[in-house]
Amino acid sequence: MDMHFEGIVFHTYADELARRLEHAHPPFAVLDVRSKGERERRRIAGSLRADAASLIAFPAGTDEKTEFFLVGADHKDGRVRQAALALKTLKARRVVEVTGGLLEWVRRGLPWDSGREAA
Repeated sequence: MDMHFEGIVFHTYADELARRLEHAHPPFAVLDVRSKGERERRRIAGSLRADAASLIAFPAGTDEKTEFFLVGADHKDGRVRQAALALKTLKARRVVEVTGGLLEWVRRGLPWDSGREAA
């Protein structure tokens, strides 16, 4: 991780996140800030659900050194910025908002899962 960029919120596109998922460079996590119902319709495989309104601790298995990719419904989803600010408050070193959210992910023809998540 380049310490020069510590604590800054970045933006990236769905294609870049897909590339990262194919050639993972841990530690990073994809946080889906959409509702449970939205996630049950379709989601990025391996993404973690994060409630932006109540994000007061790092999700299990992550910490301040984890690079977080935030996915919302679309480019207007305010939950993405809310989660980014919450992660910055927790002192996350690198937060990346995925521009266009899951809508852009699907438009680009990138793979997604549907159905209920395992408990």
